[in-house]
Amino acid sequence: MRIRTYLLCAVLLYSLANEAIAKKLRTNGYSIFWSDTISGGTSSVSGWFALESLPTDTAAFLGVKDADGRYINICTDHWGHLLLGCNGRYEKLNSTVEPFEWVHLILDMKDKRIFKNGRSLSHRSWSSLNTSSPLLLWAGKDFTERQGWGYDLNIINGVIDGIRADTVSIEKVMLLANIGQRLKQHPDLSIDNKNFRYEFSRPKYHLIPAANWTNESHGLIYYNGLYHIFNQKNASNILLREINWGHFSSPDLIHWTEERPALHPSEPYDSLGIWSGHAVINKEGVPEIIYTGGARHTSINIAFPVDSSLISWRKSPCNPVIPDRPKQFLRTDMRDPYVFFDNDQYYMIVGFGIDRPQGSHGALLLYKSCDLKKWNYVGLLFEGNPSKDHSGRFWEMPVFKKIGKKWILSVNRVPEPGIPARTQYWIGSFKKERFVPDNPIPQNLEVINRLLSPSVSDTPSGKTVAIAIIPDEITGRGNYENGWAHLFSIPRQWIFNGRKICQVPYENLKKLRTSHRSFAETILDRPFMLSKAGLQKEILLTYRGKGDKPFGVTLYKNPDGSEYTKLYFNPVSEEFIIDQSHSSKRKDIPSNIRRDHYHVDTKKPVKLHLFIDGSVVEGFINDEDAFTTRVFPSSENSAEIEVFSEGKSMTMQADIYDMKAAPIRLNF
Repeated sequence: MRIRTYLLCAVLLYSLANEAIAKKLRTNGYSIFWSDTISGGTSSVSGWFALESLPTDTAAFLGVKDADGRYINICTDHWGHLLLGCNGRYEKLNSTVEPFEWVHLILDMKDKRIFKNGRSLSHRSWSSLNTSSPLLLWAGKDFTERQGWGYDLNIINGVIDGIRADTVSIEKVMLLANIGQRLKQHPDLSIDNKNFRYEFSRPKYHLIPAANWTNESHGLIYYNGLYHIFNQKNASNILLREINWGHFSSPDLIHWTEERPALHPSEPYDSLGIWSGHAVINKEGVPEIIYTGGARHTSINIAFPVDSSLISWRKSPCNPVIPDRPKQFLRTDMRDPYVFFDNDQYYMIVGFGIDRPQGSHGALLLYKSCDLKKWNYVGLLFEGNPSKDHSGRFWEMPVFKKIGKKWILSVNRVPEPGIPARTQYWIGSFKKERFVPDNPIPQNLEVINRLLSPSVSDTPSGKTVAIAIIPDEITGRGNYENGWAHLFSIPRQWIFNGRKICQVPYENLKKLRTSHRSFAETILDRPFMLSKAGLQKEILLTYRGKGDKPFGVTLYKNPDGSEYTKLYFNPVSEEFIIDQSHSSKRKDIPSNIRRDHYHVDTKKPVKLHLFIDGSVVEGFINDEDAFTTRVFPSSENSAEIEVFSEGKSMTMQADIYDMKAAPIRLNF
């Protein structure tokens, strides 16, 4: 028996006469499957399977290959249709599979039959195999190779159990499988963190999906005593394809449950993915999802919950509620609707870009509706001017929210060569169905750019909170080795001070504090060690002094000093700098120095508030400004935290907390 994988997993195999039995194996959709060589004369192979998600491409549950290279598979496509695969050609069977349910499958090679849950499925084609010689048996992977971006696309993501190779009758195979009883059981699709190669770098109190790909948070709402947030999710692989709307719920924005995906591609208007959007609670108190349907032309669509838990959703028969962009524009890629309410009227803004001979620029389409079903195009809410405001040629993930008496307009500019994606915002007014900024030049949401696409909502107590995506910015190979890509920020409170959005950590994070150490004001005439172990910390630092030498903190330092990351202030240039030139010995991790157009007056006390969690650092400066970075050390020993000043006149005061994990519960 062989397990084809780059990750660690546990499998038990018994050899009993002419049969092989493999006990439970959790696959991941791109690298883990089960294989063995079985004896000639085998009449059938069978097994139990449960999917977490439909595959990105066509993937196989079960297949056999003879010594001449001929093979047959039972497969599923990304719609859930069962397929019979014969030497790379596929026949659609009159049956489907659903994620989160057990399915029992049999390949009867003696009589050329296929059984699903004890029932025979009709088919036409079947490749004759040479069963007199040993056969190769694969479970979880198609013999036909398919790859994208360096990942296998032909592997299922789910659970394999009870793989058998038999010479007994099909009736006995079914009896031994105890099909009726097993179908009543709920499959355990949990993932052991030990499956991740760099498990120590995986965050433990941040919001993060169980595995694989995620991007863009959206639709943060509070309903029936729980917060709900959605995300772009590909559970079948670590790449941006076959996007579903993932779903998390929480009572406090700290302890999360990952629910089944709320929406998945199922209709012609969203066949290429359930792309980003928003969630609102309508005038009748019913939550609604407004999302972008990925197809030849993008469209705007809505969905409603089937129950008050918001676990199951149905798409509206009115979809698409906006089938295409306004006809006067050439671009067809409008996306990411955001709905707000003003003067007893629903409004929707949609991310867009306008191409003109003099240049392209970002813009927001504005629609209005009385019922969220019928929408009328109003015009452009706002347009950018990249030559002056550096806002880029296309805007994604807009947020338009009133805080106090002012409206905050936030957009994500899309990346271009030499220009990274970035969240920018304006402050202004909503007048005559147009946004009028107080200043045409936007502000940056983060002083060091690493956080994108905030999802914003109000708590029952009236506080404005935001959760955003934090990209990895590492290579595809790095993601492959990690076993996951991207995560979400800690919840942050937005406070508008009349000039800008001030960001501070949400108060419920204090629930995670455990052991506490306090350091009285100390002169930094030499490096001062705060901690030697652990990658889950909260640190509060206050620096005082009037020197002109850099000062800050060294994180993720290993004992011999060959791996470290420095965060420091330069009093001469008044800059804040993140030096990651020695942050990792891993070849797939970029090494760089990050700085931006951000200045700090170091003549006054400087407060630095850090949250360290595995590979992510979120920081807050002077209870106003925020930054984020990612650090992927090569070893768990790279955990020392050291405060330093290159001069002799700077003092430091510190509080450091160990942070307990907030494991994400799986409700599927």
